[in-house]
Amino acid sequence: MSRPLTLLESADLLGRWRYVELAAFAQLGRRASECATPALSAYLAGASRAHGWRAVLVEELLPVSAGLPGPESWTQAPSREIDEALVAVVGGDDAEVLDALLGAVYPSMAAGYAERLAVVSRAADPPVVRAVGRLLADLDTIRRDGALLAGDLPPASPARRRRIEELVSRGGGVFGPIIAGSPTGSSRSTASGEGVVGGS
Repeated sequence: MSRPLTLLESADLLGRWRYVELAAFAQLGRRASECATPALSAYLAGASRAHGWRAVLVEELLPVSAGLPGPESWTQAPSREIDEALVAVVGGDDAEVLDALLGAVYPSMAAGYAERLAVVSRAADPPVVRAVGRLLADLDTIRRDGALLAGDLPPASPARRRRIEELVSRGGGVFGPIIAGSPTGSSRSTASGEGVVGGS
């Protein structure tokens, strides 16, 4: 894709970003309290807070205008596969959790943010350019911190990461395709419905 997004396409994508960041905030925050490894507990707690911060930053990019839905209406899961992947990430042992984040979830998040940056009109929409740059920089810091920690944990079985990679691929990336409605991925769930955020 090479053209800039329309207002509604951008809002839809931002809503999916916000959903995933909020879901990761909740999942990692819960998992941090269950870690057998103190260093991983501290890492996941920090990563959870970073997801929450990024969700707030994304929300600030959502359009606000008479006749447009509010943030919660835009905040929808990209697909059932992504909901399943976000739950599966925290279901393994400590080493598997970190391996899934660093090997499957975070690379897809970075790719999704970078894809948006590649099509934004830098002259017409500098706030988005700055915000996406901040999102990528923050995510990169979390990834580097995790990579340092990974060397202190036992090797993880790759099976869980591969399963999550498969789910993310089927969902069109952790945020879904840049424009919703492509054949990739299945039905989406809203923040107030059956998905990871809000409903369960």
